[in-house]
Amino acid sequence: MISQGWLGRAYRLFDRLLLSRLPASMQYAVANGILAIVTRLFPARAWPTSPDRLLVRRHLLRAPMRQLPDWARADMVQLALDVDPLLAPEQFLAQRPPAVLAPTHWIQAGRAYRSLIQDLHDRQFDTVLLVPWLIRGGADLGALHHARACSHAFGQRTLVIATEPRDSPWASRLAEGVHFIAAGHEFAGLSEPNHEAETVLARLLIQLAPARIHIINSHLAWRTVGMFGKAIRQQSRIFASLYCDEYNQHGRRTGLAQTYLPATAHWLDAVISDNTVSPLEWQRMLGVSPALFHTVHFPGPSPDPPLPPAATTPRRNRILWASRLDRQKRPEFLLELASSMQDFDWDIHGIPANIDARVLKALARLPNVSLHGSYERFRDIVRAEHLAYVYTTAWDGLPNVLLEAASARLPIIAPDIGGIRDLLPEALLLGAQADAGAYSSGIRRLADNRAREDHLALQEARLQAFTWENFVDGMRSIDGYATR
Repeated sequence: MISQGWLGRAYRLFDRLLLSRLPASMQYAVANGILAIVTRLFPARAWPTSPDRLLVRRHLLRAPMRQLPDWARADMVQLALDVDPLLAPEQFLAQRPPAVLAPTHWIQAGRAYRSLIQDLHDRQFDTVLLVPWLIRGGADLGALHHARACSHAFGQRTLVIATEPRDSPWASRLAEGVHFIAAGHEFAGLSEPNHEAETVLARLLIQLAPARIHIINSHLAWRTVGMFGKAIRQQSRIFASLYCDEYNQHGRRTGLAQTYLPATAHWLDAVISDNTVSPLEWQRMLGVSPALFHTVHFPGPSPDPPLPPAATTPRRNRILWASRLDRQKRPEFLLELASSMQDFDWDIHGIPANIDARVLKALARLPNVSLHGSYERFRDIVRAEHLAYVYTTAWDGLPNVLLEAASARLPIIAPDIGGIRDLLPEALLLGAQADAGAYSSGIRRLADNRAREDHLALQEARLQAFTWENFVDGMRSIDGYATR
């Protein structure tokens, strides 16, 4: 179907008011003509290759039933006499129930299901992980950890399904033996109002009948459990990972837990979080049983060789900041902080995403700021001159970048927000509402070598618990997760 902004809306209006009322042969010809026109006018956009896609109905046609055939009326008269007076035709017609006419060419859902099931070649799976995609990100890294644990540590036949129409470059990082399907493009072509994607995913899960299903950030998977949880639970346990709430521009909590957990908690066997703080908030706010939650910390990165020793003791006059440049990470506060600390050079790594262009330009103009863009490995951006890693988040769970910074022996300056206190002792944390002055004081304190080493010692003592072995043991302790 056409879904390109105003063109999509115009087409759907035309479809509902005129096209769907034409004879079938004319519908095909008209749709073919529309497709030829828009393809010529807007060649750079992705259009369906066949008018069949344009003829998939997005709304059921409802025609009011105002009369009954004679045979039906006679049957109802007799039923009213023999069974129930309410079955009299007069009673029935007084309510004027609508007749729902389903289009006979509504076949996209069936095609999507067939394509997905054929990709699996009758393979059987013990565990199915449902993710939106696999790209660079903390939740995506968590999905890789879970897939590896299921396949290698627990010996489970493991399938990962990406449910959004986006490339998954990190699929290549999945552990050997884990099967991956990019199903997002199949789901994207289905009807939202009629919940076709949820129906197809539910049927696929019921057909595969894995011992367990694990949802990791997939909105489609959450909606599917909300609609078909009872059917899915007949053969599969259902687990979900949740990390933290988000906040909208008005300060209201949003996110997966707020949206889905109240209506789906009764279908879940466990909710797995990477921190101890968020589950306490959900128990208090949403009334979900504490027994549902399990905290399992992700492992830190594999040990890297230490940085080569400098010929002389480096002058640590640089600050490292690395994350997404978006509203959650407070780029406007980062600008204020870097502006107020002109005697330090700031290396800022990260891709701009939903950031005010004026803030980005102001950062680029600061003489003590270097904007480096994206990076592949955290270890590659650490320099001997870096005094500290500074984290300016507004909300969070326990971000993986802090585990990377701690593993790289960088003192971390961060606020007491979300699950960060699971890694950093309270004595090292700034207040949740700390201002630029508090950050500056925390950074400058590290200029004293003794204070810096004491800070690192406290970090590293906590980091010792964030191992692969502890992660696997934590997942094994969740009833029903580690068995085949």
